[in-house]
Amino acid sequence: MRKKKYTVIGAGSGGLAIAGDIFLQGYEVSLYNRSEERIEYIKDHDYTIQFGDKSDKIRLNYVGNILSEAVCNSDIIIIVITANGHSDIAEKIAPYLKDGQIILLVPGRTLGALLFSKTLNKVGCKANVIVAEANTLFFVARPKKPDLIEIKGIKNEVSVSALYSRDTDYVIDVLLDVFPNLIKADTFIDTSFSNIGAIFHPVIFLLNKERILKKEIFNFYTDGVTKKVAQYIEKVDFEFKSLASTIGINTLSVVDWLNSRYGLPKTSIYEMIKSNPTYKNILAPTTINHRYIWEDIPTGLVPMSSFGKALGIPTPTIDYFIEEGSKLLDTDFRSEGRTLCKLGLSTDNLISDLWDATISGEKSYKLTQ
Repeated sequence: MRKKKYTVIGAGSGGLAIAGDIFLQGYEVSLYNRSEERIEYIKDHDYTIQFGDKSDKIRLNYVGNILSEAVCNSDIIIIVITANGHSDIAEKIAPYLKDGQIILLVPGRTLGALLFSKTLNKVGCKANVIVAEANTLFFVARPKKPDLIEIKGIKNEVSVSALYSRDTDYVIDVLLDVFPNLIKADTFIDTSFSNIGAIFHPVIFLLNKERILKKEIFNFYTDGVTKKVAQYIEKVDFEFKSLASTIGINTLSVVDWLNSRYGLPKTSIYEMIKSNPTYKNILAPTTINHRYIWEDIPTGLVPMSSFGKALGIPTPTIDYFIEEGSKLLDTDFRSEGRTLCKLGLSTDNLISDLWDATISGEKSYKLTQ
């Protein structure tokens, strides 16, 4: 079997960490980023991945903003961008896709695989590809310099599901030699309702907004999570799990997620976040215009609130943070977000529509041997 070729779309810290990790394992990697400004420096100088005391130089096969060049020869396309851009990148990438390619959204946030696939269909994409999503980023990574990415931690487990459940085993089998921490989720509904970023980010951010407005320097998780903040995280977590249970899935609680992803002993949410070494020294944003609000609310909290309304399940805490975020950025996140209508789901048949989506579609091709 010939060696697989990878493309990573998105040159933020997460994308650079993933591309670098694949390169270090001996695979050909192309990197695409929409803005050339972000990648201009590493096009000329390459970049370095630092994990603990170890530093490795990364030299990718292609770095640029020409999408056709980045994806034309790839077997696996890993999309590591803010979830607001999933529809846009699906439209742009559609003409260049080929039968048998795997597209993995890292992460999909809420129903990203469904939205991405529907967008491909809407623009007339003929390629028979497998669309899948992970429920979280593989690494906790932050930039130290334009050409230096520090990996602060590696998730012990990352749940992955293909849009069509029958393809999930194959996706994980293809990726497992590079990413041994991937585990199978039963459906993309499971990965979507385990969107931990939507639970953590808006809550911690909005309950610390005065500090952020003052541009105070503090650690987002270890300083930003007080016992009161942890109580709100627990409330949002409860509402997520109530919705998931009504739909028919059993998602991990925040406590179980922190235990499985980071190996932390199970205690309280407050104690687990405070004691997580990976969360130490992650500075809080110093601007209110941040993805913790403009990504995680419309692609995480808004669809959950929509599910609640359709299913008759109250989501008062989720709704509160949607409204607070909308006021803070003077933006109607409910109209901008992933509503049931935008996801192609009916209010009357929501549960059956979701489950039908996991088993529908044509038989997927596999990578050529």
